Amino acid sequence: MNPETRTRLLSALAALVVVIPLLLWGGFWGISALAFAAVVWGLHEMATLGMPEQRGWAFPAMLVLGAPVFALAALCTSEVIPGLDVELPDRFLLLLTTLVLAVQGSAILVLFTAKSTEGLADRWARFLLSLFYVPLLLGLLPALVQLEGGLAWVWVPLVVGFFGDIGGYFAGRAFGKHKMLPTISPKKTWEGFFGGVGLAVVGLMLFKVVFFDLIARDGSSMTWLDCVVLGVVGDVAGVVGDLVESMIKRTVGAKDSGRFLPGHGGMLDRIDAVLFVAPVVTLWLVVFRPLVAG
Repeated sequence: MNPETRTRLLSALAALVVVIPLLLWGGFWGISALAFAAVVWGLHEMATLGMPEQRGWAFPAMLVLGAPVFALAALCTSEVIPGLDVELPDRFLLLLTTLVLAVQGSAILVLFTAKSTEGLADRWARFLLSLFYVPLLLGLLPALVQLEGGLAWVWVPLVVGFFGDIGGYFAGRAFGKHKMLPTISPKKTWEGFFGGVGLAVVGLMLFKVVFFDLIARDGSSMTWLDCVVLGVVGDVAGVVGDLVESMIKRTVGAKDSGRFLPGHGGMLDRIDAVLFVAPVVTLWLVVFRPLVAG
């Protein structure tokens, strides 16, 4: 085993030692802590990538404005604050208000820290993108804990992202001929895309049969329709998430989003698919699944 592979393996194992127990037994607060740690690191990477000259104020400002966005996204599926039995008013109105305030607050910050008008609107756009891209989307992971099935549903974006990535990689290597978006990601092919979709569905079916009931522990079930819909639509979203992160890096000329784990690139490199799969899982469970069930 060469030193680079050994470094990648050891760093991945170290991360799993921390992550797996929280995914199995962390509950709402454990998943929230894990997701918020990813928010902090992800915002730091976004500030470094998109606003390197303003990072000194941009990163803490992103945290201040992003923390309530994350918190209210995490509570959007609960009528009370978990563990405190504090009833929440209209959760979606609160989240919308917080997003509006974040837009206005970021505009004020960018305007009053500006030293010239060159690239000013672009800096505001990058700041806003960071708030919507990282804390809002990651907040939907702890939101899944409050649904029937709880922690088991938190695993679904991870399973889709993992199996979709593996399927896309091997199908692309074996059969890839037709480039998907060579300008953004030269290695992605349509053959790899369909291989990823197929393996994501298979991965969810295996998760349903072997693990879902063990993790859910509340009598909830995952249906075959869940596996197909979330495998297909979820993996499509995950591919888009991967391409979006590649677009961000190519825009600023970066190879990796940062240095999160030795040999693995940055935090955003690890969770780019999950960021886009989490909203798909949330929307399916909260809006579309009940409609299909009648």
